[in-house]
Amino acid sequence: MKDTLRIRYGFDLPDGSKKRVDLHFDPKNFRLINEVPDEPPFWTELKFSQCANCPLSADEHRHCPSALHMAPAVESLKELVSFDTVGVTVTQAERTVHAETSAQQALSSVLGLIMATSGCPWTDRLRPMARFHLPFASEAETVYRSVCMFLLARELLAHDLKGADDSSGFAQLKDLYENLHVVNRDMSRRLGAATRTDPARNAMALLDSYTTLLPAALESSLTELKPLFDAWRGVPISPI
Repeated sequence: MKDTLRIRYGFDLPDGSKKRVDLHFDPKNFRLINEVPDEPPFWTELKFSQCANCPLSADEHRHCPSALHMAPAVESLKELVSFDTVGVTVTQAERTVHAETSAQQALSSVLGLIMATSGCPWTDRLRPMARFHLPFASEAETVYRSVCMFLLARELLAHDLKGADDSSGFAQLKDLYENLHVVNRDMSRRLGAATRTDPARNAMALLDSYTTLLPAALESSLTELKPLFDAWRGVPISPI
């Protein structure tokens, strides 16, 4: 596809074969613009294990947007076993990253990127993070990037929130991750019907671990990050 941003996941499988997942994004808003299956599998239908907090209506959306875009990747890699060790090369415009990791960890990275850019009303809020995709991010990196994204979003939208009560601190971020947990939980049920092997569901479990981790680890993780910001001490910062 011309005039798109592309992220490519190349897989070196245990049997010596290779698989490739190419994801194409709109360069302006970084929405996923890959073609979807002409005949989507049944588990992509919106009403099939629909997320409890899904605001979409089946009258307007026959298929779950995330599941619809996941289908080609899940189908392509369905023969993998969760703890297979695979070589993964992630090629972006800015860098190429290679890792030897488990199939479920690799697939978790792919599915997370798809979910954040495919149009789900909840995961769409993670699209700014997806734009600066960091494959195989650690726990500390994920907490840092999530908090930074949230604060930047709050800054950019501050003019729309003038006069709003800001005493809740990170309550909105915690609320978002609680809802993302519901999405991941119900998506896992959906993927259970997509394939007989378990990497996709286990990949979702890994992805979901961050939704339960962040609210619990937010305070302690921020305390650990504070020394990195020593240079900011004494710098006046205007409140939002």
